[in-house]
Amino acid sequence: MQLDKRTVPVDILTANFNNNNYLDDFFNSIYQSSVLPHRIIFVDDKSTDNSLATVGRWLLKLPQIFVVELSENVGFANALNEGCKHIASEYVVRIDPDDIMGVDRLEKQYDFISNHDVDVLGSNVSYFLDGEAQDITNSKFPLTHSEISSRYQEGSHGVCHGAVIFRSMCLKVEQYRQEYVPAEEYDIFSRLLKRGFKFSNLEEAFTRVRIHSGSVSNDMPYSTIEKTFKLRYLIWGCKTNRFIVLKEYIVRNYYRKYLFCTGVKRYLFLVIASIFKPMAVIRRFFK
Repeated sequence: MQLDKRTVPVDILTANFNNNNYLDDFFNSIYQSSVLPHRIIFVDDKSTDNSLATVGRWLLKLPQIFVVELSENVGFANALNEGCKHIASEYVVRIDPDDIMGVDRLEKQYDFISNHDVDVLGSNVSYFLDGEAQDITNSKFPLTHSEISSRYQEGSHGVCHGAVIFRSMCLKVEQYRQEYVPAEEYDIFSRLLKRGFKFSNLEEAFTRVRIHSGSVSNDMPYSTIEKTFKLRYLIWGCKTNRFIVLKEYIVRNYYRKYLFCTGVKRYLFLVIASIFKPMAVIRRFFK
């Protein structure tokens, strides 16, 4: 069955550290894809679980897997940079190994980016709690280049890192910077925008993002917000006073609590987020 599928000139890039519990879901989503990638660059950042054994099993079904086994733990951004050295295709898809790729994500994103003047193409994503099958909410990212650029100049996000396809030249021009993890996605996308690369988003949610105790989406410390606004100044030249940084920390964390909690209290979290940044909440629900 897999032999009958079209192969597109796309490499999938992922960096793994101790995600063995999720790798079967991850690789199965690629195996079930309507089209197949040329290569799956799997960078293992010196995992201490059974990740590499699981990858070995999947090599029988997905010979496209290209394993980069690091001899020491170098960190997420550095691991991605190591993977970038092995890109062999015109396009690169990013997805994290604890997430699930939609069956038509690869096909839809490849077909769009290869026929439009776009360098980085994202999409919306759906979020689900680990251990539960049902999605709890979808993202609502802006669709046009100008709207996406405005989000980054504001110190916010306009695309989801684990839901994008790049022209491979983007990752040759700019690399990830470990010192800014976990704000590395804001960093690299802002630098690409500043260089003039064109961005867009597809409206559909093509990737399912898993929320669990180890995921970045589960918690956002103050230091991450602080790094983001430091980068905003370094890249865009826009200063942000500490009160605004603190307000953003409160808004983003209470909004996450609203998304990922259940019961009546989740709406209390939404009210608190709305008090501090009403326009952002209005934009999320009514645009």
